[in-house]
Amino acid sequence: MSFRTLLAVVLVGILVFSTIVILFALGFLREQVISTLPQHFIFSVDSAFREALFVQGVILLASSVILLGTVYVILGNWVATPLRELAKTMDAYVETGERRELSTDAFMPAEIRSLRASFTTFIDRVDGAHKHDSDISRMKSDFISTAAHQFRTPLTGIRWALEALEKENLTEEQKSLVVSAVGKSKDLVGIVGTLLDISSIESGKYHYQFAPVDMRELATEVAKDLSPVATERNVTLFFAGEEGEEARLARADRERVKWVITNLVENAIRYTPSGGSVQLSVNSAGNHVFTRVKDTGIGIPKADQANIFERFYRAGNAIQKENAGSGLGLYIARSIATDHGGDLGFEPNTPGIGTTFTLSLPAV
Repeated sequence: MSFRTLLAVVLVGILVFSTIVILFALGFLREQVISTLPQHFIFSVDSAFREALFVQGVILLASSVILLGTVYVILGNWVATPLRELAKTMDAYVETGERRELSTDAFMPAEIRSLRASFTTFIDRVDGAHKHDSDISRMKSDFISTAAHQFRTPLTGIRWALEALEKENLTEEQKSLVVSAVGKSKDLVGIVGTLLDISSIESGKYHYQFAPVDMRELATEVAKDLSPVATERNVTLFFAGEEGEEARLARADRERVKWVITNLVENAIRYTPSGGSVQLSVNSAGNHVFTRVKDTGIGIPKADQANIFERFYRAGNAIQKENAGSGLGLYIARSIATDHGGDLGFEPNTPGIGTTFTLSLPAV
């Protein structure tokens, strides 16, 4: 119930009560006056008295209506209107972050002025905290970008030197050590590349080349590329589609989206025990194309599900199975999906074990 409605109900109640009291008082006054008059005067005086009382009653009732109507208008303008304006301003700030100027009125109640001042102070603090967080985030991104660029050149030089060393005449033990070092250097270069990707995403410098992409063809290509990895781990990898099936076109940057799907499939293979399976499928519904990666792996514990897309976060069971990993892949993958106007989500398989990740992209 709005303030104006509540005010109207209260004022009407007061008016009805006042009218009953006035009518009762006038009736009582008439009885008292009539009882003091001689019998032969009662009829003529009573008629005139009734008329006078009726006129007085009408005047009192009209005065009450005017007075209460005035109170309704004044209180509505001084209380309801400022409160409604404040509510709209709060809604606009919550929905869009827009700050609207609040009008001032000398007749506004002190309590409402205090409430408006508290709200202004509140959004000032929220904006200040947001600016502080943005500055900290920008500083982190700048640091990550600078550090990654500084690391990339010497790491690349180390890798080239190790690859050259591989070609030398070495003992088996020395070759084994060099091969291991080459692998580690490649991992480090990959981590540096990932850090640079994060910096580009958060600074808005991650550029995309959007074009129609056949997601069925892309998913098939990823499945083919990663088939040797799946075979090595004794995991069945396949694309659930039929030859000649209609293309599913999405508006996307092909290379970026291929990276996302590759990351999802690699994770699925990595966290699926030997003898398990990973399935890719593509379908469309409404204005989106959905690419799903379904595995029979270790799943994601409930305690970790809310944080799985956070930077540097890895679920406990994932760490136990595969110690290597930066916890950045899913963060970058979801960022790429949202930059495309889509999303990346997951859900536990029902029924059965494992997880299904779903990449949605706008259809062409």
